[in-house]
Amino acid sequence: MTPIPSFVYKRSNQIAMIIFVPIFALLFITIYRPFNFEYIDEDAGLLTKLNISREVLVQLITIGFILIGMAVVAISRWIMALYTRSRAMSYISYIAWVACEVLIMAFIFTMAALFTDTSKSIGTIFYNSLVKTFFILLIPYVMCYIYFIWQERVAQLRSIRERLAEDENALQAAYVQILDEKGELRLSVRREHLLLLESADNYVCVWYINNGVPKKVLVRNTLTRVAKELEATHIQRCHRSYIINLDLIKVMRREKEGIFVEFGMDGVPDVPISKTYVDSINKWLVGGAN
Repeated sequence: MTPIPSFVYKRSNQIAMIIFVPIFALLFITIYRPFNFEYIDEDAGLLTKLNISREVLVQLITIGFILIGMAVVAISRWIMALYTRSRAMSYISYIAWVACEVLIMAFIFTMAALFTDTSKSIGTIFYNSLVKTFFILLIPYVMCYIYFIWQERVAQLRSIRERLAEDENALQAAYVQILDEKGELRLSVRREHLLLLESADNYVCVWYINNGVPKKVLVRNTLTRVAKELEATHIQRCHRSYIINLDLIKVMRREKEGIFVEFGMDGVPDVPISKTYVDSINKWLVGGAN
């Protein structure tokens, strides 16, 4: 059997139903008086015994109905919560459960009606109570279920948006965006494919790997501006004329002329590291930006 969605009997939704259904029933009974209190006469023995007016008695009966209904729903939903902890509930089981709630409330209302209306048989009173109880509960139950479904769809859409945002952020983090001096995107390279950036007067020469082969492209911009945009990444400035991808360094060697790094690819130049950037590069290589 097909299980009913778990959000239907989620704790917060059960509490919302316990609160909303009695409130709706109170308004419905007060406005439409479906239980026909007209049979309570001013001269009835019950009014004499209680020493109250007919209007007060009607209000008390209405409030009593609502409190009983709330108690039945609360107990029923508490038992349902215990039941669904270890097993899923099918649609048929849920419909049967709601039908039992209606039967129990109709039975209680029938017992209450017997004290004030003795002109009808118990079968007639029970049938009337059952029909009226069913329609009184049908509207709020359906409204609750529509609200629960809408609420779940909103939560699902929010989750989808968050996942899409995370995927977009991950995608953006996976690529390095190279902009020109006007701020327009000129090149987008996967981070692990970007080798280095080299200053060339008013241009930046971008070295990257494509299908295992090193390639380069010129973008009109300054190396200083590009370095600022990449300062929070492992693509760091190491010289006034170079920015390198620290993750792709194969060799770092020290010579008389200074320190150089190699990328281990034919056609890609060795890049010098000036004294100004030695400490910052070493920090990145050892433990990142910290």
